Amino acid sequence: MEELKRVVSVPFKKTLAASLSEKDFEYSLAFDLKWFSPKTASKVKEKALEEGFLILKGGVLMPGFDVENIRIPHAFKPSENFLENSKSSGEKTAVKEEISFEQVLEFISADIGVNRQKLVSEINFMQDRLSYLVDIRVVALIVAKKFGCDIEAIFWKVADSVLRSSS
Repeated sequence: MEELKRVVSVPFKKTLAASLSEKDFEYSLAFDLKWFSPKTASKVKEKALEEGFLILKGGVLMPGFDVENIRIPHAFKPSENFLENSKSSGEKTAVKEEISFEQVLEFISADIGVNRQKLVSEINFMQDRLSYLVDIRVVALIVAKKFGCDIEAIFWKVADSVLRSSS
């Protein structure tokens, strides 16, 4: 995860910007830095959003951590497949049990029949009201309850994932 934080912080540090459009962020990773293909740059953005390293607000990406505290080694360049490497290394059982924001979103959307765009909009609004202090997956469950979704099937998976990532 530390490598993902480094990757996320570089476009902000390079442009000295507090926020970037999604397109500018991906462009920076793929074309300015030449680190990834455009498709992989998009996956990096999605993974960073899931992990809370990026926050999407009003169509603009902002880092979910203090970029200034991240040290970038002089010749830093992530491997093309660092996302896959991070999944296969470390605690394999923890990765298997991890539930992503995307999975929570799919569950809620399927259960209550609300389209994903409206659901994400509601989640982002609630996340903003909570000052980004609560994990996005927990916020998704709060919004799900608001729409009358039965969250019992995923509640403990989310709780385990959130508690594991905070330790």
